[in-house]
Amino acid sequence: MSQQQQIQKQELSVSQILRVYGKKFTQITEQYSDGHNGRCAIGVLMSYFGWDGRDDSRASRKFLSVFNALSRAGFNKDLVVQLNDAGMSFDGIADYLDQLHELTPNDLVEY
Repeated sequence: MSQQQQIQKQELSVSQILRVYGKKFTQITEQYSDGHNGRCAIGVLMSYFGWDGRDDSRASRKFLSVFNALSRAGFNKDLVVQLNDAGMSFDGIADYLDQLHELTPNDLVEY
């Protein structure tokens, strides 16, 4: 079984994908892929779902998979793009998403 199949079988969270699968790539900004080994955070997520990093007809289907995964997790795609393009590392983005996920209404204080 390939490493990607093993990772997918474990059903990783968005932040886990960025931490584990992101190690395979060089982080870039302002584009999903450089056509080689460079990926932004969204590009890493797309590659996790099977995208090879090239602009082809499969890219839109992989982007939809990422959009759905982010939505299910309660995250906005634009936030992930902004964090990546601001220079935050994959691990940093994952930490930030984990912190957002941990917030509950009980954590919020009303004044």
